[in-house]
Amino acid sequence: MDALYIYKHSEQDDFEIRHSLRSLEQFVPYIRKVWIFGDKPRFMTDDRSLIEHVPHEATAAILGAQLPVTNFFLLIVLSSLIPDLFFEYLLFSDDFFLLKDYPIEEACKNRYIEDMSLSPIRRRGLFLDALWRTYDVLNRLGYRGYNFETHTPTYLTRKWVINAYRDLKDHVTQDRWNGLLGPTGILNHAYRQEKITLTNLLEENSRCGFWGTPPPYEQVLRESAGKTFFNFDDDAFGDGIRRFLTERFPGRSRYEKDE
Repeated sequence: MDALYIYKHSEQDDFEIRHSLRSLEQFVPYIRKVWIFGDKPRFMTDDRSLIEHVPHEATAAILGAQLPVTNFFLLIVLSSLIPDLFFEYLLFSDDFFLLKDYPIEEACKNRYIEDMSLSPIRRRGLFLDALWRTYDVLNRLGYRGYNFETHTPTYLTRKWVINAYRDLKDHVTQDRWNGLLGPTGILNHAYRQEKITLTNLLEENSRCGFWGTPPPYEQVLRESAGKTFFNFDDDAFGDGIRRFLTERFPGRSRYEKDE
């Protein structure tokens, strides 16, 4: 199994992806190779047997996509076209972290947040509006409306991605927020076509996340105890999260240059 990061340079000088890769090395030892699709982290080793950078332009022309590519569904599809990518892989973003051992049977679980058809209210916001537009399209086409935007490593196969794009490409756009969201579109398609088994992330209670406001270090330490997954958005990044990740993953990983 491979690991694939869809990456754009962060304001924190690649701090997040550096520590995400350290968590990957520590807790997912069976990863064959790591791929970075998009921007190249400045610290990345030149050993292409371990990790390889692939820019958007390497595959964008195959689908006639405009550069830079910003739509996440399209980014997942284009990255799945990397010739040497293994047929099954874990999809990461730079703000996904693992906090404990992650056996392969756990990595292969298809986690979701909720069945959106059961939601009593539609909350609003840029991301939530995109999520509900995705649900409405899938519902109209006869798919279930599970929310797969878990902000945790997502198990995918190249077959699932390509087949979803084949059947849903009329609803995939190049705009960041319009069109289908990637994981929710692809995995609802796989749920219907492949009969994949689902795991509810909230019932599993395996994720610690912070969004909107930077938490103090003590809160991060307390709420992350015993969790498998750790995630935060740009607005939540601050001294508390920086200290937590620095202390949790202090050593250089094999994916970094010997600086």
